Amino acid sequence: MKGALFDDSSQPAQPADPTSASRPFLGVYFACCSVYARVYVSSDSKRYTGNCPKCCRRIEFLIGPGGTEQRFFTAY
Repeated sequence: MKGALFDDSSQPAQPADPTSASRPFLGVYFACCSVYARVYVSSDSKRYTGNCPKCCRRIEFLIGPGGTEQRFFTAY
């Protein structure tokens, strides 16, 4: 008797990276090195923090009332 086949077609499709689909982020253009990167919300949900992927310059966006709906920024 040959081995049984496993049919996984009944399982719902999963996103390639489930953590990125649920984590809020901002798009940032780092003018210092001419690169784009995502900046993710911190674990305490009080700020977005990240670094330039080339020179590691740190950036932080505070979350609070009276903020903006804008999702993309340029850091100089």
